[in-house]
Amino acid sequence: MSIRYLIVFSIWLTGCAPYKLIDVPSENLNSRIDYIVLHATSQNFDESLNTLTKQSDYPVSSHYLIPHLDDESYDRNDLAVYRLVPEGGRAWHAGKSNWGDEVSLNDRSIGIEIVNEFSCTEHADITNTPTIDFLECQFLPYPKNQIALLIVLLQDILARHPEINPIDIVSHADIAPERKSDPGPYFPWHELYDAGIGAWYDEEDFEKHMKIFAFQLPEIPVIQQALSVLGYSVEETGEFDEQTRYALRAMQLHYRSTNYKGELDVESVAILFSLIEKYRVLEIDDLIN
Repeated sequence: MSIRYLIVFSIWLTGCAPYKLIDVPSENLNSRIDYIVLHATSQNFDESLNTLTKQSDYPVSSHYLIPHLDDESYDRNDLAVYRLVPEGGRAWHAGKSNWGDEVSLNDRSIGIEIVNEFSCTEHADITNTPTIDFLECQFLPYPKNQIALLIVLLQDILARHPEINPIDIVSHADIAPERKSDPGPYFPWHELYDAGIGAWYDEEDFEKHMKIFAFQLPEIPVIQQALSVLGYSVEETGEFDEQTRYALRAMQLHYRSTNYKGELDVESVAILFSLIEKYRVLEIDDLIN
């Protein structure tokens, strides 16, 4: 079909429309995109592309896919961003998820899948209750060129959606801690923060809270409230239960990846409260006092 024919065809379609369309852009609007969710695929590039684009019994998708140059199934000699769903479309990447007041983040998020063949196995105990103690994961690092491309993509997205709060650039583990662990402890969140992407705590606040909690950690209900204030879906039960451990583990995977066993310690609590003081400042006094 020639370009000339396309132009004529477009004019014909416009002329046959049942109404006259006049565009007057309004200044009274904002983006429906409030979150960015980062994933790791647990598959190679070819498998990931098929999973994210082909129909199946359990269909999933994402807005973007970032390959891995050393992946034998990737046949290009340079890295490219694969756009699978337009940003205005609803990709199916988050599943059952919560972050802050938002339930089901598919509705208002951009999902980015990063090729990384990590694996996690849930060895259920006799009661078939999910527990961190029976979760075994093998994580893999991310190549520098893959992360460099991701940073460029994220900067481009944020230029289009500058209203996204840094604390709302999250991992799959953050929004579904009992189901997901990606992108894992090798993902360089601090490198993204240094590039102006996402959240990180301030060292001065961290040192202050290390001193506050050095001799006594907050009570469990306060820990649960703090995790909830930051964004994690945690019910206040007064017990250091599995939902609380999973949420704490997700926070550790993101902000303290040297130890992500979901165990309470001064460093983790200091990071948690430092993040709240920086990004959820209105709630910090109620938690500490």
